[in-house]
Amino acid sequence: MRWLVTAVVVAGTIAWTYPDVLIGLVGAFVGMLVAMTAPQAGLAFGAVLFGLRITHLIIGLGSEVKAWTWTNRRVVVRAVPLLATVGITGQKPGVRWRTVSTGAFAVLFYAGVVALMWLATGSAFGRGMALAGAGCLALQLVPVKQAGHTSLGWFVFTLPKLSGRPLAELEARPRVLAGMDAYQRGDLDEAERVVDGLLRDHPDLITVVGLKVVTACARERYLDALQSVVGLSAREDLGAHELSLVMATTAGVTALAVEAGQFPAEVGLETARDMLGNAYEAGYPRHRANGTLAIIALLEGDTAEARRLARHAADSSENAAERADELVTIARAWMADGDNAKARELAAEAHQLAGWSPRVAATHARLQIS
Repeated sequence: MRWLVTAVVVAGTIAWTYPDVLIGLVGAFVGMLVAMTAPQAGLAFGAVLFGLRITHLIIGLGSEVKAWTWTNRRVVVRAVPLLATVGITGQKPGVRWRTVSTGAFAVLFYAGVVALMWLATGSAFGRGMALAGAGCLALQLVPVKQAGHTSLGWFVFTLPKLSGRPLAELEARPRVLAGMDAYQRGDLDEAERVVDGLLRDHPDLITVVGLKVVTACARERYLDALQSVVGLSAREDLGAHELSLVMATTAGVTALAVEAGQFPAEVGLETARDMLGNAYEAGYPRHRANGTLAIIALLEGDTAEARRLARHAADSSENAAERADELVTIARAWMADGDNAKARELAAEAHQLAGWSPRVAATHARLQIS
């Protein structure tokens, strides 16, 4: 669908801007960039208006230039100031109507931006920009929900009709978020209390099991976490999106279990790779697996690859604990190469972000002793 829309925009631009085709195509490129940023801006403004939480805001592409990390929010500015990504979630009751309202606001905001583009159709540049904006808007209105991407059309057309377990997952999000907040600030006792309450009320929800897996990993009970997440893969009520997340999580927990010596490497690493392959086939974005692949590379002795992948994962991290974990992987790779000075610097930053994490604390302490 995306390639079809792109082809139609390019062909339309060539036809409408001839003989100034080059100028028209430049306009289409600029229009595409603006049109890809506009829905993210609309979601951010809508989240503020309707009481959703903005979990992360990533501005630009490439390497990280500046970042501000709080317990439950991360703002990143990257080297190339093009495009932006915003994450939103429900933190108050009435998550569905708040999210639908946010999506509707984002559509109106987006349509307003595209309408402004059409006011510039007196030039070839403006015509190219307007066509790109209209094409991207049409694409955003198609209801799509995948790992790492949800279209505005899904918020507006699919979400209002949601029922059964998917709706229960959405409405339970404030309680799940309270557990994640406790986890992010290192209050694992409180996180586990939230998990216990949710398991009593909603034992079948994927997000509840996910929170259980996160807290078990924070306690370094990787086999318990693995048992919980593997149990999800046998369920028949999971869609492709949920199944891809389950398989990717299984791969990540397996790699951590191998690293902690709780699972045999000769079985665990192959299992992790197989699960990632299955996750990719189900639609899981490959770049989101960089953290897991970095641990696998480190366990296999490829320290340079481990550092490269973990750096990519750290730069795209969406919260403090996630970034700290990736920095520790890089630090451990430098330690394996005998460069404790570089490792110590990375471990210190990780400790500031999530010093409560056993993986972070152990690495930091080991480097302080050395």
